[in-house]
Amino acid sequence: MNPIRQKIEYAALAIYAWKMRWLPLRVSRWFANLLGLFVAKVLKIRREVALDNLKHAFPEKSDRERQQIYVRCWQHFMRVGVEMARMPRIGRKFVDRWIDLSSRESVLDNLDKGKGVLVVSGHIGNWEWIGSGMTTLGWDVTFVVTTQSNKLVEQWMDLMRESAKIEIVHKKDAVRGVLSSLKRNRSVAIMCDQDAGDAGVFVPFFNKEASTPRGPALFHLKTGTPVVFGAAPCDESGVYRIVFERMEFPELTGNRDQDIEIIMRRISERLEQEIRKYPEQWLWMHRRWKSEKVRK
Repeated sequence: MNPIRQKIEYAALAIYAWKMRWLPLRVSRWFANLLGLFVAKVLKIRREVALDNLKHAFPEKSDRERQQIYVRCWQHFMRVGVEMARMPRIGRKFVDRWIDLSSRESVLDNLDKGKGVLVVSGHIGNWEWIGSGMTTLGWDVTFVVTTQSNKLVEQWMDLMRESAKIEIVHKKDAVRGVLSSLKRNRSVAIMCDQDAGDAGVFVPFFNKEASTPRGPALFHLKTGTPVVFGAAPCDESGVYRIVFERMEFPELTGNRDQDIEIIMRRISERLEQEIRKYPEQWLWMHRRWKSEKVRK
């Protein structure tokens, strides 16, 4: 990306985020909704990609319904942006009001201690606030993050996470970083819903095979670390009600490649279930089915 464009984008983000951080949450969300409407209706950013994805995932819906999901999707992710900017200010009172983590009591609190935990999730709801809420309640959290095309924006995102006491492991350092975090009994969050190219394992996602990251399966098979599905959908009141579910894989065969596919297939199925409940809260602008499986 052009360095000047990077600086302009970063400056716009930093100014906007700083202003939104100090407004009441409901007000900043109102501004985010307006911005999302502008991006979707006027700029139409990644409109064709999103609508093509939605047509595949929801063939039973009308064109108008898919258009509405696209608009609400942009509004949602604009809200996620202003909410991420608020991460340095998140404290216990804020978590009690806006982030419902009660499901952790029956899942995370009852895990075997000492092995850490792999929290598998996707770009649904506000995944950043899962980490913020957990650290606020005393959990040690590590995020595995991908690189951004704009390095200045990437640095800003990492700064927001670190302000919430979230440890950052970049994807290129994932093997060493994740194993180190698990040895230190940390909760490691890994996103599993972006195209993984040739390095991924192909499993069904909305009835079409999609290249999916192998990482969670590899780490689980290597370390025996418990796997917990996590999602952060937002309800009508504006509260993020975090979903935590322990995942078990009794059908594992002992064959490494088959077991990787089994694990990632189960994770993708569970994520799809959550997306179907809240379709406007998932990242339809991403080319999820970009890679095609090479038939032998």
